Order: sequence, then C-alpha cells, then structure tokens
Amino acid sequence: MTSTIPAAVAGTLAGPPPPGVAGTRPRPAFATDVAVLAERHLRLMSRRPASIISAIVLPLVFALLFFTVFSRVMRRGGLDYIDYLLPAVVIQAVFFTGMSSAILAAEDALGGTLRRLRTMSVSRPAPALGLLAAELTRSLLSLGVLLAIGAALGFRFHGGPWKALGFPVVMLAFAAALVTCFIALGLAIRRLEAVTTATNLIYFPFMLLSSAFTPAAAFPSWLRPVVEQQPVSRVADALRALTAHDAALARPLLIAGAWLLGLGVVGVLGASRALGRAAA
Repeated sequence: MTSTIPAAVAGTLAGPPPPGVAGTRPRPAFATDVAVLAERHLRLMSRRPASIISAIVLPLVFALLFFTVFSRVMRRGGLDYIDYLLPAVVIQAVFFTGMSSAILAAEDALGGTLRRLRTMSVSRPAPALGLLAAELTRSLLSLGVLLAIGAALGFRFHGGPWKALGFPVVMLAFAAALVTCFIALGLAIRRLEAVTTATNLIYFPFMLLSSAFTPAAAFPSWLRPVVEQQPVSRVADALRALTAHDAALARPLLIAGAWLLGLGVVGVLGASRALGRAAA
C-alpha cells in the first residue's frame, strides 16, 4: 500500500512566516501534526466501505439479530432486552473499531509512512495519536447511529440527563483504552494476516465469554467468576448502570475505571515501544 504524507504536516516544519508577512497565529506543531494525521485517517476510512461496515453496519446487524431472537425470551424472564442489549452492541462496535485501527497501524508501518514521518521530524507520538483521534471520531458516529436505532426499538435512558451524559464518556474511555492497545498490537506485529488473526483471537473470547449479550447467570458456575470479572463485563455493567433508574453507580464505575486505566497504561507503553521500532 502506498501512503502519501499530508502537505500540512510538512508545512509545520517550514517555520514561522518572515517578518512583515501577515498570517494567522499557528497552532503548536504537535497539535497540528495530530490534527492533520487524524484527518488523513478519516479520509482513508471514508474511501473504504469496510470501515463504514465495521463501524456501523455490523453492530447494527448484530443488534437487530439479537433483539429479534432473544427479546421475547428475555421479556418472559422480566428483562427488557433492548436496555440490556444496547450497551453490548456499543462495546462490540468499539471492538470492531479497535480491530480496524490495528490494521491501519500495521499498514502505516509496512508502507514506510512512519519512517517518512520520522525523517520529517513530526512529533513522535503524533501518528498513533492521530489514528486514535480518528478512531474515536468514528466511535462517536457509530454511537449516534446505535442510539438512534436503539431508541426506535424502545431503548431509553432511565436515570436522568447526568447519567445519560456519562454513557458516551465511559464509551469513549473504553474506546481510547482498547484502540490504544490495538494500535500497539498492529505496530508490533506489522503483518496484516497475523494482525487479523490476533485481533480475532482477542475479540471472540472477550465478547463471548462476558455478560455483554447474556447475563452471567446463564454461564456454568465454574466459568461464572471469569465472566463476571473480565473487563468487557465490567464496562458493560458500568454502561448499564448509567442507563438504569435506580442502579448503584459508584462501584461499577470504579471497577470499570480501574480496568480501563490498566488497559490504557498497557496500550500507551506498548504503542510507544512499538512505534519507535516501526519508525526505525
């Protein structure tokens, strides 16, 4: 894959305009680098139908499929399944976004984009942060679509406006931590087939062996402790607490926050190390 370096990134190296030449006050070079590289990734995503499918269409298909199959069964057990389902589909959409970010990171490493950016003295973390910013933008778009479809199927925020505002905050925190880890993975592996295999090996056990789509009580007793304590289940618990009217909020948020902090630290350290190697 051939990659072009945005002209605006190169422009940050040219320095300020000569004395007497009018111009707007420039942004710091670091912020400009991140913004331009984020815009580059958003343009690349817009040209790839698979990016739109993974961010919006696949989660939407899963939402409709699970709702159609399980809503009546869950309603008999006293559970409004759309309120239970939507946080799971949001988490799934974040996973799809993260898996895509690993591929994009690997492509940048394979295509020599990172090495060229390094020779241009672009800020070292800017390529990873630009990709992260683009993926968070895509996650917000996906969330908006899923909330609209969920509302059409009966989903509601029952806990008031403050809890409703907390929902996208937790989702974005989860997306930031997970996408950072996937970017680190893509930069470290740098082989597209191997990256795809690795991301699927992460996605399937973490999503299927969680309380995202099915309550933990439905799993065998020997497996239930793992299901209940793993990070996807904990983030799902926090998101559901933010949608419910009278659910306890402090404990789910603290536990989910601890998991996300740990994932974020692992992702940042891994991405920093892998980025240096990929750009060498």
